Amino acid sequence: MITPISRIETTQPAVAITFDDGPHEINTLKFVELFEKEGVKVTFFELGKRILEFPDLAVAVHVAGHEIGNHSINHPHLSSLSIEEIREQLSATQRIIEEATGFMPKVFRAPYLDQDEKVWTVCEELGLPSINASVSAQDWREEATTEQIVRDSTEKVVSGDIIVLHTWQTKSLVGMPEMIRILKGKGLACVTVSELMAMRTEN
Repeated sequence: MITPISRIETTQPAVAITFDDGPHEINTLKFVELFEKEGVKVTFFELGKRILEFPDLAVAVHVAGHEIGNHSINHPHLSSLSIEEIREQLSATQRIIEEATGFMPKVFRAPYLDQDEKVWTVCEELGLPSINASVSAQDWREEATTEQIVRDSTEKVVSGDIIVLHTWQTKSLVGMPEMIRILKGKGLACVTVSELMAMRTEN
């Protein structure tokens, strides 16, 4: 049975910035434009229902060279569902993303990081690693500030870390140029989750 991945053991100076809950009707394109300017690649864990609403945004993310990951159809607590319902949440989202972009996701993140053996069984069936995170600024909190999000996303980051943020959080968008500046200043490249996984150090 697979187990969730929170970080990657690697000797390569790289980290993965990830975003949940997109595509967002306003912020997604702003993130994409910023990352193009900065030469950064990230992973967007996107919801099937949002892609059905905004397929063009999913296409824009894919065409820009970012990774799209599976984040379920509608963000339920997966551990409360039956294995059949979980299978539908993941497999339908795979289909939705592929139909919108021509790309079949290779990674999955559970909404709320809420998962159990049922979820891992379905991930194994679909060949999807379950991606958690090792760095969280908890940017979903209403009281989160841009300064705090930047600090908590960068202060203790080391190679192999996976950083989680949210597409809808405009404070994260505002702080992103500074976040990238700090990460680059530490000599860390920003890559997709799949790229980071490919850098895994062999034991």
